[in-house]
Amino acid sequence: MAKIGFLFSGQGAQFPGMMKDLYAEESAAKEVFNKADEVLGRSISGLCFEGTQEELNLTHNTQPCMLTGDIAAAMTLKAHGIHADAVAGFSLGEYAALAYAGAISLEEVFRLIQIRADAMQEAVAPGEGAMAAFIGATSEQVENICGRVMKGYVVAANYNSPVQTVVSGSVAGVDEACAIAEAEGLRYVKLAVSAPFHCAMMEPAARRLEKEFTEISFSNPSVPVYMNVDGEPLMDGSLAAGLLVKQAMSPVQWVKTLKKMQEDGIDTFIECGAGKTLSGLVKKTLTDVRIFRVENVKTLQETLEALNT
Repeated sequence: MAKIGFLFSGQGAQFPGMMKDLYAEESAAKEVFNKADEVLGRSISGLCFEGTQEELNLTHNTQPCMLTGDIAAAMTLKAHGIHADAVAGFSLGEYAALAYAGAISLEEVFRLIQIRADAMQEAVAPGEGAMAAFIGATSEQVENICGRVMKGYVVAANYNSPVQTVVSGSVAGVDEACAIAEAEGLRYVKLAVSAPFHCAMMEPAARRLEKEFTEISFSNPSVPVYMNVDGEPLMDGSLAAGLLVKQAMSPVQWVKTLKKMQEDGIDTFIECGAGKTLSGLVKKTLTDVRIFRVENVKTLQETLEALNT
């Protein structure tokens, strides 16, 4: 019997028209989008289906759009009888994971993600922060490069796979880290993001979230939620708020998360939401697992067929 882990996509995988046919064909997906529109008082569905790439790339829009798509995909699987034995989400995807596991209501999670998006956008003035992905380098190499930067601030922010680590910090710090990497023959890609996520520059956003969390009580999740800050499974809802505050300014330990899930018996992963970023990271990190994804009717049918055979 397969042990299934749902993985929830993060920022960067958004694209115009995302999740449109799933919404059109699957009532469980439609319900989630309608709930997001209702709670946020604006058309998240319209943004996902008709918005431009530029509109979707604004953090104010990206986070609620991705969250809605993530949860819609998972609820569609649930409606077809596919349930997760464990969940994890990348950055904002962690909120979708907690909502799927029943630790937080849909109303609260949509409201919260909008606050998080705006707080992260406002934490650092435009043009002051940057992020870059180092490809083909070990995390130790990347940490070593960050430690040699003399101008500005830069740290490892996302441990995506054994051969991909993302750095975050001030423009000067990230630029110098990229220059050192280039001189040493390493590949890097600067990310099209509007703020330096998962580093100490996000402290103002973390503090704002901390204030919001005082009004929310998290329930114990129905399945283990593997958390970004340490890759460990959460079963005690009272610890969720503290870990989410920490997550805003700490590295995403995705390699640890995937390895721990496999160690705990998860052998089948389903990426829920737009894009296939997380599926790629699973392939680079783990062996002997099956990987599927759901972002539209085609990928839903492929996943259901594979799991029901």
